[in-house]
Amino acid sequence: MSFLSIYHLELMDTFKYYVNHFAQVYENRKENEMIVLQAFFNFLKLMKLATSPTDIISLFNSTLQEIDGVTMPVEDTLNIKNGLNYAQFLEAILRIAYWRSENEGIPYKQAIESTF
Repeated sequence: MSFLSIYHLELMDTFKYYVNHFAQVYENRKENEMIVLQAFFNFLKLMKLATSPTDIISLFNSTLQEIDGVTMPVEDTLNIKNGLNYAQFLEAILRIAYWRSENEGIPYKQAIESTF
């Protein structure tokens, strides 16, 4: 997590970018802002963490379903209530790096660094 602190401003700006495209459930509470799963999937594609829908499904089934608050099966990826808040967004990035580390046989820190 300390490594992500280096990229906190960029990650927060990216998260806010996606937040601003969808109506929020709790508009007065910044700590409750969320992004829809489709926005997160777009982030995965832009960061080249997933290049196809199959990659996204594989990541989701192997790592992202373990995040507290993410319900399975996902029925509506454009519903804000099925989305991710900022803490879940960061956790998803860390879980993907860990999954990459395990599957690609590279050190965890290198998996995180290669993401950025």
